[in-house]
Amino acid sequence: MVETIFLVRHGEAESNAGKYFGGWLDVPLTALGKQQALVLRKRLAKEGIGRAFCSDLLRARQTASLLALACPIEYAKELREKSYGELEGVRFDTDSKYDRYHLDAYARAPGGENCEDVQKRVVSYFKRKVLSSKEEKVLVISHHGPLVLLACDILGIPLKNWRRLRLGNCGLSIFTKEDGIWRLKLWNSLSHYGLLNFKPLLQRGARQRK
Repeated sequence: MVETIFLVRHGEAESNAGKYFGGWLDVPLTALGKQQALVLRKRLAKEGIGRAFCSDLLRARQTASLLALACPIEYAKELREKSYGELEGVRFDTDSKYDRYHLDAYARAPGGENCEDVQKRVVSYFKRKVLSSKEEKVLVISHHGPLVLLACDILGIPLKNWRRLRLGNCGLSIFTKEDGIWRLKLWNSLSHYGLLNFKPLLQRGARQRK
């Protein structure tokens, strides 16, 4: 029976670095994203995770591979990021009109999903597959939107307030079951990096090696 659930957002992807809507595109990790996953790998190595559930998109699958988990991994379309439909591949930092697709839970890009759609499919999968796992400790590797929306459902946070929770790339969150209630033990921990954001450190090191 599941008693501990680890949630992990994928490492930095090219869509994050390039500031464009990744959605359901098979976007790979950046070099930094790969390093983030390798650092997190050390943090998770002794947790005894018995099963993992992972989005089937490339950036999540690459993260799972780099974590080198010693357990079965199930890949699921239901754990994908929100579909941005016709906006996928479009830069979102060039015009403020795109802000609502990140902030408004009910905004839906043409041909895409809104947060309500994503929450329904993620929560349904979570209850049907993750919670029915026989292992005590499980890991879910997904994307910012699905993981935040899942946490909102578990914690009873209204959908309209979903942006009050944030997740960094390879940020780690943990839920534990106590007295039959799921409680948030850790949210968006980046302590495994040693710094809140170790990108400047890596960039500085890269310049020194040139």
